Amino acid sequence: MVTMCWLTMSAQDANNVDSNIKDVIQKCVKAMENPAGVEYDMDFKVGMGEADILSCHVLAGSKGKMSKAIVTATVFGIEAKTETGFDGTEEWETKHTTSFGLDETEKKDTVIIRKATERKKNPMDLDLDILKQYRKATMKTEGDSYVITLSDPVAQEKPLPNEAVIIVSKDTYYLRKLSMEQEGMAITMTVTDVRTGLTDDYFRFDPTRYPDAVVIRQ
Repeated sequence: MVTMCWLTMSAQDANNVDSNIKDVIQKCVKAMENPAGVEYDMDFKVGMGEADILSCHVLAGSKGKMSKAIVTATVFGIEAKTETGFDGTEEWETKHTTSFGLDETEKKDTVIIRKATERKKNPMDLDLDILKQYRKATMKTEGDSYVITLSDPVAQEKPLPNEAVIIVSKDTYYLRKLSMEQEGMAITMTVTDVRTGLTDDYFRFDPTRYPDAVVIRQ
């Protein structure tokens, strides 16, 4: 059984978005802002045709103002890892890149820690602004998911993808998939697991994980 709701909207009239679509996005945003903390395990890919240009594994968590994201990317066989976090008072970022040589001992780890008052957006942040960026949208239900398709992007300095598809769980309203296409290039983010209930320590920088890293405080 597939049902569909059609909608045409403008950037100036985004508040008149079909109520069903807006309601699903609002509930998805709320689920992703779980007060107990929520972590998404996902795969991120950029592809052209059948070939993958970039492949990443992402762990992204949030709890109130706090956030954390661990991104492991593989580009042309070279693995690079970045970890960022914000514990409410400090934000930190670690970068770990394997050298182009074959010696596994040649690795460069750097940690930058700075005072901050607000967290940066992480890969899982979603808000209603996305509804203002496209003039047309459809929503249908497929199995246990809502599938929202946005198209006809609003013209702006940095062109938006021609189409964006958001898949949301009907039961939990967790984000399951986000995909975009533009000029033959496809960007896909697929959620493979979700867990809730994160301690505050989860978001703090743990120096024991990077004992040989160079730490820079700004």
